[in-house]
Amino acid sequence: MLGPMRSDVRHNVWIETFASMIYGIFWAVTVGFMPVVLRKMGANESELAIYVVFQSLGLIFTPISAALFQRYRIIKIANGIWAVGRSMFLLVPLVAGNVPLFMLLLGIFWICEVMPSPGYMRLMERMYPNDLRGRIMGFIRIGMTFMILCMTPVAGWLLDHYSYTMVLPCIGVVGLAASAMFQRLKTDDSPVQATPGVTRPPLMTMLREIAKNRSFMMFLFLNTLFGCGTLLGAPLYAIVQVNRLGLSYTQVGYLGLIQSITWLLGYFFWGGMVDRRGPIWVLVISMLCGALMPFGFMFASSIWWLVPAFIGQGLLMGGFDLGFTTTAMALADRKRLEIYFSVVHSVSGIRGIVIPLLTPLLIVAKVSEMVVFGVSGACILASVVLAYWIRIPAPLPESEVA
Repeated sequence: MLGPMRSDVRHNVWIETFASMIYGIFWAVTVGFMPVVLRKMGANESELAIYVVFQSLGLIFTPISAALFQRYRIIKIANGIWAVGRSMFLLVPLVAGNVPLFMLLLGIFWICEVMPSPGYMRLMERMYPNDLRGRIMGFIRIGMTFMILCMTPVAGWLLDHYSYTMVLPCIGVVGLAASAMFQRLKTDDSPVQATPGVTRPPLMTMLREIAKNRSFMMFLFLNTLFGCGTLLGAPLYAIVQVNRLGLSYTQVGYLGLIQSITWLLGYFFWGGMVDRRGPIWVLVISMLCGALMPFGFMFASSIWWLVPAFIGQGLLMGGFDLGFTTTAMALADRKRLEIYFSVVHSVSGIRGIVIPLLTPLLIVAKVSEMVVFGVSGACILASVVLAYWIRIPAPLPESEVA
C-alpha cells in the first residue's frame, strides 16, 4: 500500500499501527459510548455540555506540554501524561452512581489525553518523509478504525449486559498498553530545543509572527467556525438518542459500527488524496460530510434518520483528521511546529470550552433543538466556504526542516 521506504520508517509504521489498533479497542468503549453512559446515569443537559467541554479542555494545557517537550524527551513525557489519564478508568468502581465524581475522572482523562498533542505532531514530522506522510498516517489509522469497527458492537453488548463499573476498568488497562507500545518507536525524540537551528523566541514575538501568516490566521478562523458547528449541538446528541428515540447501548453500538465502517473505508483514499490533491481538498469534502450530523439529528424520528449522520461523521473523522493535521503542518513554520500547534490547540480549547456551555443556556431560553442543530449545520457549511480562501505555500526541502 505504501511502496518502498527506509527500514526505520517501516518499523515505525508497524509499531504505530499496532499501538493504534490497541488504542482503537480503548476508544470504542470509552470515547464512543461515554455521553450515552452519562445520560443513562442521569446526567442533565448542563452536565453533558461540561463533558463536551472536557474534550477540549486539554487543548488549553498544550503550551505546558510544548514547554516540557523543549526540555525532556518527547516519548517519555507523552507516555507519562497518557498513563495518568487512562488510569482514571481504573478508579470508576469507586465513584459508581456519582455523576459529579465520575465526570471529574473524565475531566482528568481528557486533559491528559489531549495535552501531549504538540509532541505527537513533532514525532510525525520527524519520522515520516513529506511525500509519504499522508499515506502513512492514513494506513496507521486504518488499523485503529478497523479495531473500532470490530469492537463497537461488542462494546454496546457488554455495556447492556454488564455494569460500566466492570467494563471501563478493564478497558483502561488496554489504553495503558497502547501508550506503552510507543516506547518501541525508533526515532529522534530528543527535546525540541536540542534540534539544530531551533530557537525559542519570546511568546509575544511568536504571536506577532503567527499573526503575519494570513493563511494560517484564516485556517484558525476556519477551525473555530467549524468547531462551533460541531460543538454547539454535541451536548444534545445523547439526549436525542436516549430520550427522543429510546436507543439501547446495543443500538448505539450499531450506529457506531456504521460510523466505523465509513471511517475505515475513508482512510483507504483520504491519505492518498492528501498527497495527490492536497490537504485543503480533503478538508472541504470531509467537512461537507460532517454537516450531515447536525442535520440528521435535527429531523431524527427513528434510528434510521441517524444512519446518514453517522456515515457522514465517519467520513469526517478520517478526512478532517488527516486534512486538518497536514494543512496545519503545511501552513506553519516547520522549525517552530510545536509553538504553532500550541496556538492551534489553545484556540481550539477556548472554543471548545465556551461553545458547548452555550447549549444549555439556549435550552433554558426555550430555543428548540431544531434551531440549535440548524445553526450547527450552518456554521459547518460556512467553514467550507472559508477553506477556498486558504493557499498552501510550497513545501520546504527536507534538508531545511529542523
